[in-house]
Amino acid sequence: MRNSFNTAGFSEVVHEIRNDPAEAAFRYAAEAQSSPYRGLSAKIGPALFGTVKSARRFSVELRDVALPDGTDAPGADGPLPMHLALTGVASCALTTLVGGGSAQSVVFESADMDIAWDGGAVASRIDVGGVPDDETVAELVGQVERFSPNYTTLTRPVPVALRYGPDAAPAHAATAEGAPAAGRPAACRVRWISGTQLASMPLGQQPADELRVDAPKQLTGVDWGPNPQEYLLMGLAADVASHLGRTARELTGRATTWRVTVRGTEDVGGLLQADPSAVVQLQDMECAVPDPAGLSGAELEKVVAAAWAASEVRYLIEAAPAVRLTSHRVESCPA
Repeated sequence: MRNSFNTAGFSEVVHEIRNDPAEAAFRYAAEAQSSPYRGLSAKIGPALFGTVKSARRFSVELRDVALPDGTDAPGADGPLPMHLALTGVASCALTTLVGGGSAQSVVFESADMDIAWDGGAVASRIDVGGVPDDETVAELVGQVERFSPNYTTLTRPVPVALRYGPDAAPAHAATAEGAPAAGRPAACRVRWISGTQLASMPLGQQPADELRVDAPKQLTGVDWGPNPQEYLLMGLAADVASHLGRTARELTGRATTWRVTVRGTEDVGGLLQADPSAVVQLQDMECAVPDPAGLSGAELEKVVAAAWAASEVRYLIEAAPAVRLTSHRVESCPA
């Protein structure tokens, strides 16, 4: 075990996948709620890790910038939905980097990633301490670009199926055309702590509490917080829910509670390089919006279409915007 990273545990998962490919399918669910009275929140649902079901109970109160000024709701100092999405991308990248380095006997002193969204593109930088040379850093960052599920979800277009209404029927046009109007920039600093444990600090004028990130306990024996994929799904669900609340007020004049569920699948055979044919990025992405009370079918269709088009996290996943990743090797401190 190097860097407190349980390489033996991951090797066992690789062995299980090669014996039974069904063990590679990790299925996640996240739910968000936007309420005119209780604000914006997100939580994760049960996950299926191969053939093992896991009850997951983590939630976060979010800052809902779509609420009217003066609204007193929980989460006013919390992170934005985009902070959750960026946390998911950066923490997955660092987990891939540390895992790959640990398998190559690299001992890390530190690993941090700054990631920022400016409304149209993503800029990120990985700082690595304890790695002996720049060539090793470049090799590890290359592995991130090829094998990190969330990072590749950012760099390759991933369609998200949109369903809404009483029967959650598929939408006629699941993909919005073009980029959403410029929204609020967001940035995070994610730091590796030990093993698969990381912490993300949303940056800005109103810093929120750190967000804890961890791998599923079925892999590592710990359960300190949601994992990177769950953060990305929570970010999408919360962003869509927030825009649903805003567009409903603008288009219908009604303040309505909205619930959004997002699901996605990760083939860990790609991350662990257990299957050369495995798809690395997330798959089977789906966003479901149940029918809220008080809206006609025509109103619901207009509100959902406008909110979907306005979601920056949706655009981040579906459109593969411009992404810049740089790296820097931090010199070791003298003993």
